[in-house]
Amino acid sequence: MVRSLLPIAICVAVAATRSLPAQYGIELDVRAGSVPGSGNVDLYLGPMLGNGFVLVGVDPGPTPLALIDPADPRMLTIGPTFPDVYFAMFGLDQHLRLGPFTIPPNPAFVDGVVFVQGGSLFGPVTLVDQLSPPVAIRWGLAGVFHDRGVATLNDRSFTTVLPRRDGRWMVAGGGRGALLAQVADPSTEIYDDVTDTFSYGPQLTAARSLHTATLLPDGRWLLCGGVNVLNDPQPSCEVYDPVADSFTAVASMLTPRAGHTATLLANGRVLVTGGLHAMTVTPSPINAIFDTVNTTEIYNPATNTWTAGPNLRTPRAAHLAILRPDGRVLLAGGISWDTIIIQIPTIRSTTDLYDPVANTIVAGPGMSTPHSLVDPLPIGNDRWLVAGGISALTLTNQGTPTAVAEVYNAVTNTWSAAGSMATARGIHRGFALGAGRFLCVGGANGSILSPTPLGSGEIYDVATNGWTPGPSLTIPRAAAGAFLTRRGQVHVIGGSTTSGAIARSTEWYFF
Repeated sequence: MVRSLLPIAICVAVAATRSLPAQYGIELDVRAGSVPGSGNVDLYLGPMLGNGFVLVGVDPGPTPLALIDPADPRMLTIGPTFPDVYFAMFGLDQHLRLGPFTIPPNPAFVDGVVFVQGGSLFGPVTLVDQLSPPVAIRWGLAGVFHDRGVATLNDRSFTTVLPRRDGRWMVAGGGRGALLAQVADPSTEIYDDVTDTFSYGPQLTAARSLHTATLLPDGRWLLCGGVNVLNDPQPSCEVYDPVADSFTAVASMLTPRAGHTATLLANGRVLVTGGLHAMTVTPSPINAIFDTVNTTEIYNPATNTWTAGPNLRTPRAAHLAILRPDGRVLLAGGISWDTIIIQIPTIRSTTDLYDPVANTIVAGPGMSTPHSLVDPLPIGNDRWLVAGGISALTLTNQGTPTAVAEVYNAVTNTWSAAGSMATARGIHRGFALGAGRFLCVGGANGSILSPTPLGSGEIYDVATNGWTPGPSLTIPRAAAGAFLTRRGQVHVIGGSTTSGAIARSTEWYFF
């Protein structure tokens, strides 16, 4: 029997190896929310066959399963108000799939919510055997950013986002206060799409911002360095274990680092390069640039040890790291300095190429324009888009951004022009929109010491190799956190606003 009150649009790739909390025995993956939109539902049972069901309702419950089976003490996280029930057999691959469904362009859906939960039937003791975690679908207009009034408990910039085994996401660390006077935070927060709220998660072992987070082969996350509460780079590291839902200190790096890169190599080790080893701000904040280092080091998770790697050909901080399909790592651009009688700050257009087999660094192909404080954006076919970033830095120019964009091709090991954005920007966010289109949004122009946060967005189209205006954030945000949710939206978190303060507000982009 299938009874449909509201159409649902839901779809997500299933990670069958992801372990679930003890109270849930099967996995429900859903993707939906855009109006108009489409998608499907995927309920994964595990290594067995059976009958399954998916419930869709308009309130979160709870509803006692004792209503249908007095022997069952559990509660459904879905209410009894007009529930839709979908019954089907799990397939031979242990998946129950529904959809695709189509969501019409009905504005009445916007800011509405639908709750979804799945389960399997005919257990050894109860009618309902296993349950999935609950899921909430919250609707918004496609193609725009939307703020539902959901705020983090702490203001955050330069935060990292880590997945949990229950399907929720956790923001970890980052800076509070103001972008240029940030105070690193040791707290984490977990977003729950069912309650639409943030709550505190497990504490980091050390406050950190401008740190790196790298997924290890065993499913743990390695967090390295970053600045501490005194805004000094630190050597300490820790791992987040999603199974234990906790952070544990591991061996410290050989050198304190902030603004460095960390790249997982094919051999399971982590390459860390460059960064600032100190934060000297006298006689001028520009002096911190001269604390940029050219050293690298490699972490071995199996032995919990660090070893020195080959030196970069030049100091680099806030540079780019691109893991090539052949296992080599391209290290590009970044803030640096030269000595010509005196120390002179600069931004690099040069690149280095690290070979993990030979453990060597050689010169890579140069970019047309210097870039730093920008993330490379994969655009397919072993190519990466580098758009904007801080490009000019001298004793009198305190770091200004560029609008120039270029594409790195790992197959040919070359750079090519990708047109220019309408607005120069750095510390912005970028993500794929689909169909060869990529959105760069937010960030800041002005200078490193006097940034002006931006809210505007621009879209790069691979087919035309050019830019068009894109959707804007609801407020300007520089150094915001962002991640692709399991529901299929981009969730943007915090960042510095036009007032100079760091925000607690969040917003979503609906595809």
